[in-house]
Amino acid sequence: MQSDTPLAAPDAPAAPAGLSAGRPPLLQCKGLFKSFGAVQALVDVDFEIAEGQVTGLVGENGAGKSTLAKVIAGVHQPDSGTILLGGRTVRLGGADQAHAHRIVTAHQDINLVETMTVEENLLLNNEPTFRFGVIRRHDMHATVSRLLQEYEIDVDPKAIVGELPNDLKKMVQIVKAVSLDPKILILDEPTSSLTDSEVRVALRLIRKLASDGVGLVLISHYLSEIFEVCDDLTIMRDGKVVASGPIGETTLPQVVATMVGRQVETIRRKSQVSEAAGAEPLMKVEDLSVPGHLRSINFTLQRGEVIGVTGLTGSGLDELAKAIFGAGGGNVTGRVVIEGKPVPLRDPTRSLAAGLALLTNDRLREGILPDFTLVENICLPVLDRFAGFASVLDRSAMVATAKRNMERLHVRAPGPFAQARQLSGGNQQKVLFAKWLETNPKVFIMDEPTIGIDVGSKEEIRAIIDEIATAGVGIVLITTELEELVTLCDRVLVMFRGEIVGALNGQEIERETILHASACGEIQRTSS
Repeated sequence: MQSDTPLAAPDAPAAPAGLSAGRPPLLQCKGLFKSFGAVQALVDVDFEIAEGQVTGLVGENGAGKSTLAKVIAGVHQPDSGTILLGGRTVRLGGADQAHAHRIVTAHQDINLVETMTVEENLLLNNEPTFRFGVIRRHDMHATVSRLLQEYEIDVDPKAIVGELPNDLKKMVQIVKAVSLDPKILILDEPTSSLTDSEVRVALRLIRKLASDGVGLVLISHYLSEIFEVCDDLTIMRDGKVVASGPIGETTLPQVVATMVGRQVETIRRKSQVSEAAGAEPLMKVEDLSVPGHLRSINFTLQRGEVIGVTGLTGSGLDELAKAIFGAGGGNVTGRVVIEGKPVPLRDPTRSLAAGLALLTNDRLREGILPDFTLVENICLPVLDRFAGFASVLDRSAMVATAKRNMERLHVRAPGPFAQARQLSGGNQQKVLFAKWLETNPKVFIMDEPTIGIDVGSKEEIRAIIDEIATAGVGIVLITTELEELVTLCDRVLVMFRGEIVGALNGQEIERETILHASACGEIQRTSS
């Protein structure tokens, strides 16, 4: 073990997680390996789920938690290793087979049918029927009403799911999983997007299910909730189980240290804003709010400054990016000011004209046009620049612009006329950078700029971010990647359930501090 946590390392003689209270294991994983291409997602993982116990599963992003959960749920098949149910080896060839063994998962992403009602979603494929398959609507309504009342969910069973706020959708999804009568229930970030009162309901439900004999796995970045409801804890890092055991034998700071591990000293980028510390801010964000998502967000941004914004799933990061850019919908209030001039809050076109650019976190649905060429993707935001006589586009100038950007950003592609879908994720991301850099932004908002790409491409994109900041562009870097926060940012703002709970500057920007603040909603500074 590489930390001072008293939890047992995998090779220690202490009792494995799940057996501390003498409960028999419902499920055992032994020596699981799983890779995706060159990425080793699971490495020799041992894991157990015990009857009537809540096992917390924690680790940084990419540690392997969700992959392990999907293997247990039958979504992924392990490359090697064994899964035992009740002591007997099983092969879970899909989610249906897992359900047949009463293994149910409530995934992090909401996967309800938006066009259906709450009651139709809760009893989908499990509807009460008359002869010949006619649904007993009255009985369905009565069953769902009882479920919602039992689990304290204040929602109309006949409400259309797509019209509900995200927090109620999340609660409906949890109740749907519980209604399937699981013997093993895996909850992946169940409290993200929930209000404080809904969190209390969810945690009470978890403990009630455990008291009824259900074996639960709680995957969560909210470590305070892990300590509140879990009996045992398993910590993963880089695809491996690095510690496991009774949760009463460790502390939150020790868990954070084990999640992060002992790292070599990180080289930080040199700040570009020290000389202009007293200058008029390039951008001011004042009392920016979105009901249910953001509450009174305030910060300033200097030229050449990289401000990191981070937090857990559901803390409001995506909503913040869109609200600043003017794509947050009609409920946004507050002010965004660029170089002393207010920018309309609900008009992305005016935001672009004012010098704002937004690199979305959803590359395929909101970023690139997969079936268009690289020339078309890169030149799309500035097409008016290429309009010649009778508004005919200057194709040669567009091609030259695309080639220049491809060379500058080292885009690996067959040529400028290749379709975007032909490129790897990392090269698609570089095309997105090229697209927005052509708008000559003063403020560049980047929402998870290295999500879903390989390590080599990540390093290249981080170098691009450094280059842009050095040129004087102000950058709002919204990311959950701790490495990016530590190495690239001059300041880091930590968000918790829609609010900024504190800021870290310079040498204060450390992994342990960021993780603790994100999980607990407060910044814990060591006394000097």
